[in-house]
Parts: sequence; C-alpha cells; structure tokens
Amino acid sequence: MAKIRELFFKNLTLKILSLLVASFLWFFVSGKSKTELALSVPIEFTSIPKDMTITNKVPTSIHIRVKGTKTLLRPLTLKPPSLSVNLSKAVPGKNVIHLARETFNDLPLGVDVVNLDPESLTIYLDRFVQAKLPIRINTRGTPPKGYQIREIKVTPPAMEFKASEKYLKEHNSVASEPVDVSGMRENTRIEVSLMAPPNELKPINPGTRITAEFIIGESLAQRVIKGIRINFINRSPEIGHIGISNYFVDLVVECPLLMQIDNIRTKARVTVDLAPLKKDNPGGYYTLPIKVQLPGEVKLLSMDPSEVEIVIRKNSP
Repeated sequence: MAKIRELFFKNLTLKILSLLVASFLWFFVSGKSKTELALSVPIEFTSIPKDMTITNKVPTSIHIRVKGTKTLLRPLTLKPPSLSVNLSKAVPGKNVIHLARETFNDLPLGVDVVNLDPESLTIYLDRFVQAKLPIRINTRGTPPKGYQIREIKVTPPAMEFKASEKYLKEHNSVASEPVDVSGMRENTRIEVSLMAPPNELKPINPGTRITAEFIIGESLAQRVIKGIRINFINRSPEIGHIGISNYFVDLVVECPLLMQIDNIRTKARVTVDLAPLKKDNPGGYYTLPIKVQLPGEVKLLSMDPSEVEIVIRKNSP
C-alpha cells in the first residue's frame, strides 16, 4: 500500500504540470481545426434609384456555407452575417446581380464562404408615377334566388396612387378584395380592402377608408302578357256608333322574377281617350294612342298595338 502511495505522489508537481500542458495543447489543436457551418443570411437592398422599386418577388435571405475554426464559427450561430446588395447602378427592367463571397457583412477574418445558394439574384425594377385610379369592387357568389345587385356605389370612387409603369400598362383600375354577396337580400354597406400589389401600387393616403354600398333588389325578368282589354274613356254622348280596330293589347314588361303575371294583369290600366272624337268630322277617321299604367315595380318594354284606329259610322238617311 505504501508503494502505491509513493508511486502516486512521486513527482506530483511534474505530473500536474504535464496534465495542464496536454490539456492546453488539446484545446489549441482542436480550436485550429477547420469545420463547416450552414447559415441563412438576410439580404438588404440598398441605394435603390429614386422613384424606382423592385417589382418581382425576391428572396429575403440566401443560404451559405462557411468554413473556419469552431472558435470563429461559434458566434455566427447566434448572430449570422448579413448581405447588402447595392442597386445604385441598376436600370429599369431586368437586373442580374451576381453575389460575391467577399460582400458579406460582419464575417470574421479567417472565416471563408465556400458555397452560395443562390449565387445570383434576378431583380426587376420599375419606375413609379402618380396616378388617380377608380376603385373596382370584386364580388364572390350571387345573391339568393329572386334577388340581384342593382348597383354598387363606391366611396371614394377613385384614389391617388404611386403606381409602377408596368401596372398602369396592364390595369386601368384597382380591384378590391372579393366581397361575399351570397347572403344579401337588402341594401348593404361594407368596408373593403384593396388588392394592391405592394411592389407595384402604393396609395398616397394609405389610411383612407373605402366602402361599397350594394343596392339589392328583386331579380328582374321579362314577361309577355297577352290580351289585356282596353278601356275606352271620355266618349261623348253625341258620338254615335264607332268602329274600333282593336279591343285588346299585348304587353312586354320587365318585372320582379317572383311576381305573378295575373297580379300584373289585375293592376294594369290600359286606356284610350275618346275625347278627341268629333261628331262633325267629315272623314270620321281617327288614330288614337293606347296609354298603359303599371304597378311601380313593373316597367313597360313594348306593346302591340300601340294605337287604335277608330271610325265614326254615319247613320243611314
């Protein structure tokens, strides 16, 4: 037992010093060995020419692989480097930017970029101009059976925008997000949002509230109503026998889809005013217009005939 103690404690200081030197050499060698690390690096676009903007969808970050010692790579896992893309020399239209391995910010000395994905970016730039564009309301669905949208009133009807020249070539208005009208049975006012591509269209006053008022009415249909009797009014008692070309008229009307034809026929008033007839007219021949009065929700499209011919028959001597 004494020999074991003597063996363990013999030259103890030298043994501890040797252990410390070995540990230092291990840490030094391991710290100098190279390794690789994959990172996602955010992209920043700088020096965009005045009155121009990026109009296509571009990545907000790229993937890179860097190589260095563990000591140098360890901080990059907490704060990755960034990439600045200078567009001061970009032109309207297509620009292809080749990414260089030396353009990364905050990359420690001794860390190398060994791979980029992607290695280049395609950027489209367009010039912005100010324009006043009308607001167009998009709808989804249809009102319930028997109802329809008669009118859509937009407030404000138009707005000022900064629009790309490309947008103005392809559009003459700005559309709203779709509004569901499938349940509308009465007039409805709704606040709407615009489908404005941010890279192509920017409102001058972004806080403006846009409302759409939907004027809802019953669906309309055309109906043919045949054989409505004509009422002859204001006939003078001095007028004797007369000959009349027509006693009935056919109507073509526009009315609510669910309205019954018999209801229209009952409420319709069709008249010919006989007041112009004169006993002493030598010819005894008249052409008089037919007048039609219909319920307020019914619109007259046409009638046949539109006038009647009347002959005053003279008594035989």
